[in-house]
Amino acid sequence: MQTTSISWCDYTWNPQTGCSRIGPICYDSDAGVPKCYAEKFSRRQERTDSKWTPENADENVTMHPERVEDPDEYHFPEGPGRVFVGSMTDMFHSETDPAFVQDVLDVCARHPEHVWIWLTKRPHNAADWRLDWPENCLLGTSVGSAGHEYPSTLHRIEQLRDIDVGLKWVSFEPLLEPIGEVALDHIDWVVVGGESAPDEHRREMKHEWADEIRRQCRDEGIPFYFKQSSSARPEQGTALTVYNEEYGVFEQREIRDFPELPTVAKAARADREEITS
Repeated sequence: MQTTSISWCDYTWNPQTGCSRIGPICYDSDAGVPKCYAEKFSRRQERTDSKWTPENADENVTMHPERVEDPDEYHFPEGPGRVFVGSMTDMFHSETDPAFVQDVLDVCARHPEHVWIWLTKRPHNAADWRLDWPENCLLGTSVGSAGHEYPSTLHRIEQLRDIDVGLKWVSFEPLLEPIGEVALDHIDWVVVGGESAPDEHRREMKHEWADEIRRQCRDEGIPFYFKQSSSARPEQGTALTVYNEEYGVFEQREIRDFPELPTVAKAARADREEITS
C-alpha cells in the first residue's frame, strides 16, 4: 500500500503488476511510442524486460498472492481514503485468474472504511467473471476515443452496465478526440484528463471536448472531476475552460467532484471515530 500523487485517490495497491497494450490510450501507433505510464515505469525500473505487447502478456502480467494474504499488515498513514487497486496493471487482463481477483475483492470487503477504486480497459472480462463486489468498490473503464481519428472505445461504457457493482465510473483520460453524446445513465462518476507526455509525443486535448462531457454530466447529475490539461507532466493545468452561458464568457474553473461515499464506508468511518473519541 502506497500513498500517491494521483489526485483522485489517496493510496495505490498493486496485488498484480504488468499488462499488455490495448488501444490508442496505451500506444501511439503513428509515432511508435508507448503511452502507458505503468509500462514505461516498469521497464525503466527493470521490473519487466519485454515490451507490453499482447505476445509478451504471459511474461509481464504477474499476480502477487503474498500481497493479498496479509491484509492486517496494510498501513494507511493518512487514515481511511480512496485506494486505487491496480495502478500498475489491469486486474481484468485475460492472464489474470478470476479467483485471484475475488480474493482481492474479499480484502476490500474486510476494510469497509476505505473506498476501493478499480479501473479497467477490459470491462467485458469483469462482466463475464461474475464476481461478488463489495459495496465500497467503484469499477470504472478507460475511454479516450470515439472513432474519429482513433478506434472507438465507447463500447466499454456499455459493457459496465450489467456488472453487479454498486458504483460505476468512466475515466476519459487521456481524452484524444471529441466524444459527443454518450449513454451515461448507469454511471456514477466521470473523470476527464489530457495526455501527459513531452511536447514532441503529446496528443493534445481541446478543452471544449472536456467541457462537452462536463455539460452532459451536469444535465444528468453525475459528479465530474477534471484532472488535468494536456501537459508535459501529470497534474498540470487543473482548471478547465468552460463557457458561462449566463454571462456569455469563458471562465477557468477547477472542478473536482466525487461521488457520495458508500453507506458502508460512512458507517465504518463513524465507528472508527466513536472508538477513538
